[in-house]
Order: sequence, then C-alpha cells, then structure tokens
Amino acid sequence: MSKLNTIYIISKGRPHCTTAKTLTKIGYTGEWFIVCGTNDDKLEEYRKEWKDRVLVFDWAQEVAGSDLLDNFGVETMGSGAVPVRNATRRISEQRGELRHWQFDDDYNAFYTIIQLDGKPKHIKLLGVDLEKRLRLISDFAHKANLPNVGFAVSAETRPDKVFEFTRRVFNAHNMSSEPSLFTRWRGRMNDDLINAIETWRKGRFEMSFKFMYMSMKDTQSENGGNTEIYKAHGTVRKTAYAVLIEPKAVKLVVKYGRYHHKVSWQAITPKLISEKYRRVKAGNSDQTVMNHAEQS
Repeated sequence: MSKLNTIYIISKGRPHCTTAKTLTKIGYTGEWFIVCGTNDDKLEEYRKEWKDRVLVFDWAQEVAGSDLLDNFGVETMGSGAVPVRNATRRISEQRGELRHWQFDDDYNAFYTIIQLDGKPKHIKLLGVDLEKRLRLISDFAHKANLPNVGFAVSAETRPDKVFEFTRRVFNAHNMSSEPSLFTRWRGRMNDDLINAIETWRKGRFEMSFKFMYMSMKDTQSENGGNTEIYKAHGTVRKTAYAVLIEPKAVKLVVKYGRYHHKVSWQAITPKLISEKYRRVKAGNSDQTVMNHAEQS
C-alpha cells in the first residue's frame, strides 16, 4: 500500500466515472478508489461497475458536521463536495496513509510538457509515467510538509509556463491525511478556492505545478457531481462564498464572459515583519528599535 500516492476519485451520480475509465485505459497500476456517499441513488451502479474499488461514507453523518457556510439546508439543495472531501481524508488516515490524492471524476487524459529538439511537446501519459509523476509530487509535498499540492488543468498551462506554479490547487489535490496539517474543507460552493485561502492565511503554503496537466470536459457540462448546484444557483453565488470568508481580498468580476472571482493573495498571506520594527520597553513607554543603518 502506498503511504503517499493513493488516488481517491470523488464522485456522485456518475457511475460511468470518466477518471476511473481513464486510469484503467492507460494501465495505471497504483492504488485507486472511488468515494461515494450513502445518499447517492446510483450507488449500486457504481458497485456493479467498479466492485471493491467503491468506498462508501455515511453522508448524513458527515454533512451534519460540515460547515457549508450557509443555512440553506440540504433538503432541496446539494451539499457540494465538502462532505466527501473531508470523509476522504479520514478514510485515507484510517488506511494508514500519510498523504492521498483527491481527483474529480471527469478526467479523460493526463499530459506532460517536455522540450524535444528545442521545441515543446505535449506527451500523453501512460499509467507508469503518470504514477512516477504523481509520486514525485507527493514525495515533495511530504518532505516539504505542505497541506496541499497538485497539478494544473489544461487551461492553466502552456509550454512557456511549465516551470511556474499557482497559489491554488484547483482540481487534483495531494493532501495530508494527518488532521494537524490538513485544511478542513468548507463551503457549499467554491470549496477549492476557500480551502486555498484558509491554508494561506494560516501562514501555510499550497501550490499547483504546471509541468503536467489533466484534460476534462468543460466545467458544468456533465450531469451529476456539483453541476446541478451551479446551474441552479449560478456563479455569482459561487463567488459569494469566497467573499464571505475573505471580503478584503476577494471580489466579483466578469471574466471569460461570465461572473468570476478575483483574489488578491497579497492581502491574504501573513507578512513577516522586519526585526528592526520590534518594540521594546524603554523606561515607561514602548519604543520602536531601529538599527544603526536606518537611523543614520
């Protein structure tokens, strides 16, 4: 059993599970499972298709302890991914793992970008190559003691960006299974952004690499998952959840022809104050101690 690299595919209402089919097709030999809730009316179809790869958590128990950042209830509105994501961390910990991957269920291929004869080339990854790259990322995250590390979606990378990383893990998450390092998921919508914000403002660090990426169908184009929530309530409400938890740094903008969020990460991350501004007692009053160079 891998202690760092097991893949858990988060899925609801999609027993065809594109990501699972992709891993099977490319011959991925590492450990992977599909995580479903007891509230999924397609659960038996999952079990018929994927057998013992399907892991089930008690959705009612999990959602009762989830902070969805609203009071709309779950009787007529979906709970989003927060319950299954927090349950997946617990499943991983119970299996004795130190870290784990959380994948969405709609990936149809994985790629890396390399330089070949001085030109960039997009290489589709087979199972053994994907496992090696996932292990590189998870090993790095474990050694660096990072809560969350991942890799990009296709829209976020191109050949001139492969040595860069983003501040937020958008889709494929390699997370700590230990509660002390894990940032608990919150928010019915926009949970990935909220998780990143809450990680950064604690003075911790997360990153998404751009040397590899996954491809998938367009956002909100496939039934199941969270699609119904976003179609019913729109992206304005989605952004509102992030504004709610960090109003000084998140605002609503129009981007790519639809409402989106804009984040000022500089306003979120804690700042290290120079020692020259340290205050000390001097007589009956506080004074700011400045070094000689600053005074002269």
